[in-house]
Amino acid sequence: MKVLIIDDHALFRDGLLLVLSGLNTTIEPFEAGSYESAIDIMDTHSDLDLILLDLGLPGISHLEALTAIQQQATDSLIVVLSGTEDHRMVEQALQHGARGYIPKSSPSKIILNALQLIIAGGTYVPPQILQKNSAALDSPSVSPNHNLTSRQNDVLIELATGKSNKDIGKALDLTESTVRSHVAAILKAFNASNRTQAVQYATKNGMV
Repeated sequence: MKVLIIDDHALFRDGLLLVLSGLNTTIEPFEAGSYESAIDIMDTHSDLDLILLDLGLPGISHLEALTAIQQQATDSLIVVLSGTEDHRMVEQALQHGARGYIPKSSPSKIILNALQLIIAGGTYVPPQILQKNSAALDSPSVSPNHNLTSRQNDVLIELATGKSNKDIGKALDLTESTVRSHVAAILKAFNASNRTQAVQYATKNGMV
């Protein structure tokens, strides 16, 4: 898998390379410390599989960089990594082609889980943003969440972060078998055949 890391901080790029080593695949990494360097690499390597983009690049606005990279690397998965956790920034990034938004403050395990989810076809949104959306869905002005129970909604939020059933159980103080039952109910409610499809459906319909 060809991966391009675009970030002006070499130390952070080094940290991401360590995280990427945890993926169950061979990684061919490329590094760019600026938008201009990234464009040069994309010109040479048009078959990049994954692009990890820092939105805080000097000399160019975050949306301008994201849009330009998305237009040039149409077949690549673009993931935003940012020190900003503002929900409006997250929404804008997803609207402009990003397949995920990972705060730089996230632990390495969360970053790895998020990347695995995205590579599998899902979309990653920070849990704090999911909580905001979940609270909005619980408002009386919003229709029920496809008949999911409150606990199933909690499981869905954790599911979207890429956690395993075991980790979801730890987060919500549930047994692993109970989590499996909730996941099965979610898949049935969404007519999904697997977890990735369920998360994609929930994301597309504004449920997470």
